[in-house]
Amino acid sequence: MDSSQPGKSIIYLLGCLLLFSVMNVSVFNIALPDISRDLQISSSLAGWVSTGYAMVYAIGALLYGKLADIFPLKRLMTIGIIIFAFGSIIGFLSEGYIWLLAGRIVQSAGASCIPALAMMVPARYFAPDKRGAVMGSIASFIALSAGIGPIVGGFVAGELHWKYLFLLSLGTLVVLPFLRRSLPTETRRSGRIDIVGAVLLAGAVALLMLTITSFGAMTALLYGAFCIILAGGFIVRTHRSKEPFISLSLFAKGPFRYAILAIFLSSVAGFSMMLVIPLMLKASFGLGADKIGLVLFPAAIAAAFMGRIGGRWTDRFGSIPILLLAALLMIGGFVLLAGLSWIGAWVVAIALILPNIGSVFIQSSMSKLVSLLLPPAQLGAGMGVFSMTNFLSGAIGGAVATTALDWGAAFPAVLLAMACALLLQMAVVQFVLRGKAAAAAAS
Repeated sequence: MDSSQPGKSIIYLLGCLLLFSVMNVSVFNIALPDISRDLQISSSLAGWVSTGYAMVYAIGALLYGKLADIFPLKRLMTIGIIIFAFGSIIGFLSEGYIWLLAGRIVQSAGASCIPALAMMVPARYFAPDKRGAVMGSIASFIALSAGIGPIVGGFVAGELHWKYLFLLSLGTLVVLPFLRRSLPTETRRSGRIDIVGAVLLAGAVALLMLTITSFGAMTALLYGAFCIILAGGFIVRTHRSKEPFISLSLFAKGPFRYAILAIFLSSVAGFSMMLVIPLMLKASFGLGADKIGLVLFPAAIAAAFMGRIGGRWTDRFGSIPILLLAALLMIGGFVLLAGLSWIGAWVVAIALILPNIGSVFIQSSMSKLVSLLLPPAQLGAGMGVFSMTNFLSGAIGGAVATTALDWGAAFPAVLLAMACALLLQMAVVQFVLRGKAAAAAAS
């Protein structure tokens, strides 16, 4: 932990940045039909406005995390936010699909610094016994942004024009000077970036995302083959480099790999829920985007309220018990949704509270656990891998869930499959991660 701890204001500043960054994903999802109509492009091309953003976001989170092991957080945050704002201006002034997509990709290249580096602040500057509460507060802002994003997106796109959604991101420029004042001044650490390794890994991650999003098509096989080639090249490069981009020792030994497996399983279920529930509400009750946003809103607010409480419980009782409690909450919510959602949309709104609270508990408790498992020299890279796993598992879970629905699976069956993924996560946490984490702490 760094000796110069920032004040509590840093939590709210990071929360505001996360609000803009995470909300920037959901607001455009609402506007995709309007974008397709206005630009006279297919739905699949319009979908790349979100897919391209998510792809760069996953890669960027990993890259910024690694860079944080060498460069000061203040400098990285400043560069990322300026790139984010520049992309927003490109998107707002865009004429045609190519410039719109360019704006979104530039946006994502900057915005991806926010989740990766936001989790670095409590890991680097706050004592372990206070870290959970800080990470819980950050997770609360993420939950809040996910809840208000569809509502804000629907309002702006409906009352003004979808291009004005780009201007929302410029709010980060207002936060930036206050953030720079709050972050401690750091010096550059020793080390270098393995550019070749970074390119190979980024390419493999991008191709993996393309494989997932084109699942079921012949092109997925081509993307998958090239992904394997680049991943193999990255492994070879890592073994030969004196300072690899990501050391494979993170995964070869210690409990970190089991923590990544646990967050993968829980994120597959959590992100699948975000896609499946709106589809279910539309198919079962014929709700439009505005009404769906209102159904989702109470659960998001409940999760935002409980996030800090979950963080405090993590500090008091430890990460493992809270992870198990969170998984039980999510499983209970999915079972209720699978069995009772036919009654009405109001039942869905109530039942969603449990998995939303469970999800925010998992984010805060797992973030703290991962920060404690990592050696200081690899903290940034490890947190970057953690953030990237979140996004990749979301893409995998979403692709599998929507494909299952396309193949005729019933919504209750998909929801129960999510509950099964969480049962696996509980098994990993209880029977593997608990003992490994305790042994690592003792050593």
